[in-house]
Amino acid sequence: MAEALIESAARPQRMWLRTVLGLAAGMIAAGAVVVYLRISQQELIESLHDVAFEPLFLAAAGGLVLMALQALRWWTVMRPLLNLSYGQAFKAMMVGFFFNVLLPARGGDLLRVQYLGKRTGISRAKLLGTEIVDFCSDKWGWVASFPILCLIGSPPAWLFKALLVIGGCVLGVGALLGLMGSGMWRRGPAWLGHLRDGFAVNHWKRLLLVETVIAPLPWLWETFVIALAGHALGLELTPMQAFATLTAFNVATAVPSPGNAGSFEAGGTLALIAFGIPKETALAFIFLYHLTQVLPGFVGGILILVVEGETLFGERSLFHFRPHLPDVAVGVEPDPG
Repeated sequence: MAEALIESAARPQRMWLRTVLGLAAGMIAAGAVVVYLRISQQELIESLHDVAFEPLFLAAAGGLVLMALQALRWWTVMRPLLNLSYGQAFKAMMVGFFFNVLLPARGGDLLRVQYLGKRTGISRAKLLGTEIVDFCSDKWGWVASFPILCLIGSPPAWLFKALLVIGGCVLGVGALLGLMGSGMWRRGPAWLGHLRDGFAVNHWKRLLLVETVIAPLPWLWETFVIALAGHALGLELTPMQAFATLTAFNVATAVPSPGNAGSFEAGGTLALIAFGIPKETALAFIFLYHLTQVLPGFVGGILILVVEGETLFGERSLFHFRPHLPDVAVGVEPDPG
């Protein structure tokens, strides 16, 4: 059943409909913030006149490093199920990012499950289970990063509320995944059994490494990148301000727009304004920063698809040529302990 749902969701007709609806939702969110804050178009344009491009180029390079750290987390979670090399995992992450820019609600991650299932023959429900574990690990990385940032800055009050909500959700979902993967819950259809296997494939020692060491790295790195990129518009953001901004636009991505268009700008702008930054400058910065994070991964995903010409949904490649690639080895890696 899970395989059928993934296959159905990956159909082009459904993709385009979801893309249009998601983009409309993101634009409505951004438009509502612009209207609510009464942002002046003239002042917004003027704030872009004296942009320093070097910090933006460094932020774009930092975005690729960020993707490498996210790929490291995903690769570590996936290795007991798929014997991918780190290079293969990084390319898969970048192709998934390319489709996330085009599709709402992280549709690129769903396509990655679809592709890996077709190429390796592993149950897509089992792959989806590991994707869910990776998603939860990412959110726990935020929780683990929060006390580190508190050592060098005082957080705004709303961040503590975010900590309670996000931490509570992650712990609740984690407890459910642990229960399903423990073997105590065995009833249900075959696809649910495969999903449980995906939850259970990682030993607790591996997950401890992921949650405490690897998962916080992307959040801490992007905090640094945001503070660096702020210099493009003369902003001197503290690490805590950058982290709060990062948190705000990640929360706003609950609006499922393609590439987080609109929702990203809405959340980040509101966070910066709360720190006293002029509203037009805040919106201009978030828009430019969003571009630095989207364009490198998007272009990289296109290049990987063009060079490798991978088939995603059937015998026909997305592009006109498809060179031979070595098959991905499938196996279970021995887990210490």
